Amino acid sequence: MTAKTIAIAGAGDVAKYLVEELARTSHKTVVLSRANRDWFVNKQVEIRITDYTEASLIPLLKDVDVLISLLHDNGDFYNEAHLAMIAACNKSPRCKRFIPSECGGNIEDYPQHPLFYVPTHGTIRKVLASQLDLEYTLFNLGWFMDYFIPSDKSYMKPLPGIWPLDLKQKTLRILGSGDEPVTFTAARDVARALAHLVDVPDWPEYTYVAGETTTWNQVLRRMENRFQTKFEISKRSQSEIEKSIDSFDDGDISSLWLDHMDLWNATGAAGLPVDKTEQLRSTIFNNMKFMSIEDFMDKAKASNRVV
Repeated sequence: MTAKTIAIAGAGDVAKYLVEELARTSHKTVVLSRANRDWFVNKQVEIRITDYTEASLIPLLKDVDVLISLLHDNGDFYNEAHLAMIAACNKSPRCKRFIPSECGGNIEDYPQHPLFYVPTHGTIRKVLASQLDLEYTLFNLGWFMDYFIPSDKSYMKPLPGIWPLDLKQKTLRILGSGDEPVTFTAARDVARALAHLVDVPDWPEYTYVAGETTTWNQVLRRMENRFQTKFEISKRSQSEIEKSIDSFDDGDISSLWLDHMDLWNATGAAGLPVDKTEQLRSTIFNNMKFMSIEDFMDKAKASNRVV
């Protein structure tokens, strides 16, 4: 494969995995960030400082072949930064491939979920679909599987309250009936898939990567069996969640975002489309194996470092 320069936008948790996986290839990696970050500096990764305006990005993308965004924001910054990246890529002599930050679920059948994606991700999807100059793929994975393992075994920060399962307290919040599909994928496998996509000649509009698709009720049974104890269960029906969203009145926005995430689970939107995911697994990712929940938990238990 011809060596390329890959730019990662955002020096966050997932970017750490992607830096490590790209280091296994012949490609050069640079990280775009608003400030230096110790982890990346210590890895001797080239950091290019930007404020994510078009003017600041243009010189930084001149030698870049592929831009992968891992920026996360529920406000205006997401749109502003992604529009600037698209514009800067279009003015670059080389940067003609772009993966915007998605990391959601089944966005083809449920493009409106989670609801806070609509004004941000939804806007950028429309912009990308309306142009022909920049090749792109919308990359999705369901939930990050890393929340099943101790935080010292993953770069991913815990999501207490948002993540429905608490393995320390042995509690689970069931959203909907609990039988809706939900997909889990390890951040390590996400990074491996992204690094692999760099060399895939033609990208599909939608890319789905799944470690395992199951249900929260099945997760409950498996965790109770694994830990040999009963979990304390709370439940939120889809109608209860929707009623909470409808009654929101300019309060704590984080509570509304939690409702949006709960509804994402309750509708089944967190489960990737099985047929399309399997088709990609047998074609684009046919030489790759992605970890199941138990395999991932066993690997973390046997390791004394980040997995």
